[in-house]
Amino acid sequence: MDFSNDENLNRMQREAIERAREMHRRASALVAPPAPEKAESSADQKSTPKELFDLGSIKIDEEKALIGMLIYIIYKNGGDFKLLLGLLYLLL
Repeated sequence: MDFSNDENLNRMQREAIERAREMHRRASALVAPPAPEKAESSADQKSTPKELFDLGSIKIDEEKALIGMLIYIIYKNGGDFKLLLGLLYLLL
């Protein structure tokens, strides 16, 4: 490519700008607008986990308690360290 020619440079800049605009149009078309929020029904409220313990700023619900028990069982049976770390990450 000959960059010394101003006409070629200007043409390539226009093409690059047009490609960027086209990519932006395609990306915007893929993003759907957010759906309006619905009022929570009683079924939605039942699906939220129950809080078992409240230790100050740490709230322990059913799911966290189950993961904690899994960690304890796997640790006591000599489980894989990476698995334990992964489960600990889920508690965050």
